[in-house]
Amino acid sequence: MPTKKVVPKKRVAVRKGGAKKIEVTDIEDLEITQPAAVPLIMYRRIALTFIVLVAAALLAVLYLSTVQAVIHVDSTEEPITTEFVANVYEVPTRATDVRGAVVSGMLGRTQTFEPTGDSSKTVEDIARGTVTITNNLTFAQSLVATTRFLSESGVLFRLEDSVSIPAGGSVKAEVYADVAGESGNIQPTRFSIPGLSETRQASVYATSAEAFTGGIYSVAVVSQEELDMAATQLETALLEDAKAMLIAEVDETFTGQSYDVEVVEKTFSIEPDTEAQGFDVTLTLKVTAVFFDQEALGKIAVAKLYEGLGQGQEFMNIDAGNMAVTVEAVDEEAGQANILVSLAVPAITSRTSEALQVGRFVGMSEEEVRDLLVGEGVATDVTVEFFPFWVSTVPRLKDHIYIEIQ
Repeated sequence: MPTKKVVPKKRVAVRKGGAKKIEVTDIEDLEITQPAAVPLIMYRRIALTFIVLVAAALLAVLYLSTVQAVIHVDSTEEPITTEFVANVYEVPTRATDVRGAVVSGMLGRTQTFEPTGDSSKTVEDIARGTVTITNNLTFAQSLVATTRFLSESGVLFRLEDSVSIPAGGSVKAEVYADVAGESGNIQPTRFSIPGLSETRQASVYATSAEAFTGGIYSVAVVSQEELDMAATQLETALLEDAKAMLIAEVDETFTGQSYDVEVVEKTFSIEPDTEAQGFDVTLTLKVTAVFFDQEALGKIAVAKLYEGLGQGQEFMNIDAGNMAVTVEAVDEEAGQANILVSLAVPAITSRTSEALQVGRFVGMSEEEVRDLLVGEGVATDVTVEFFPFWVSTVPRLKDHIYIEIQ
C-alpha cells in the first residue's frame, strides 16, 4: 500500500508581470505518492523465464542442426542386355569393326572306351531249377526227357533228362520252364506230373527246395547315352588339340577368340544297348577359329549397354570379359567373319531416380518408407537410421535426409 509523506510547509515565490499570474500557494498539505518497491522474487522469476527461453532456443537450434535420417536401400537388380553382330577384319574400317584373323582346319581320331557298367537292360530267358521226384509205388517209374511238371500255381516245366525213380525211392532232376519269362521264377513248391494217370500222380510227384531263377535278369550294356558321352569327351580333346594347332598358324597373338565346330564324321563300333567289353568312337571335326581384339570389342559392347540403360539406373559393375561370342559367318578366303556378341550386366536404381527423391519420404516412418519402395519394385528391402535416437519419422529438412544404395 502506498505510504503518505507530509511535505514541510514552504512558501513559493510568485513572478510578477506578464500575461500570466502565478499565485503563491501553501503546499504544506500536498501529498506525493511514490511507487512501491518491486519484490525480489519477481526479479528471480523474470531471470528464470529468460534462461528457460534461451535454453529452449538453443535446444531447438541443436535439434535442427543434428536431426537426420539415413535411408539404406537394397536396390532391385534389372539385367540390361546388349546383343549385336560385329565384323572381324584384318584392317577395320568402321566403329563396329574389330581387328582379327580367321583360320580353320580338320582333325580326326579314333579312341577306345571301356563301358562304365552303369547301364543295363532286362533279358527274358528260360527259368531252371532242381526238383526231387518221389516214387511211392512198389515198382520203378521211368520218366522220359521233356516230361511235364506242373506247379501248384499252374506254371508248366519240363524234365531236362530221362530218369528212373526206384520203387519207394526218389531222385533229383533238372527241369526248365516251358515258356521264357518271369513266370518261370517261382518259389519252392510241389509239382504234379500230368502225363501220369490220376491214381499214379498221387504216388509219383516232385518237390523243389529252392526258388527257380533265370526267367528274367539284367545285363550290363552300353547305352546310347554312354556312347554320346564318350563322343563328347573325344570331341573336347580334339577341340583342345585343334585350338593349339590353329593358334600356332596365326602370327599375332589376339586376346579374344571364338570357335565354330562342325562334326564331319562320328561313328561307333557297336550299337546302343549292346553287351561289350569295350567300344571305339571315331570322330572328325572341322574347326574354324576367329581371333579378335578383346579390348576393342569390349568397348563397343559397353557403349551399346549404356544405350539401353534407363533413366534413374546405373550399372553396379561392368566386366566386358563376360561377353559371350559365337561365330555367325566366316569368309575364309577374305579372312573375315561375323561374330554375335552378347553381354548382360545388372543395373540398380541410381540416386538420381525420381523414386529416391528425398522429398517423398518427409514425415514417414521406417515401415512406410519400406512399404513404398518395395511396393514400387525399387528395393528388395529398406532400413532407416534416425538421429537422435528418439526420432521415429523422416525430418522435414530435406538436406538432413540421406540415401544410401546397396
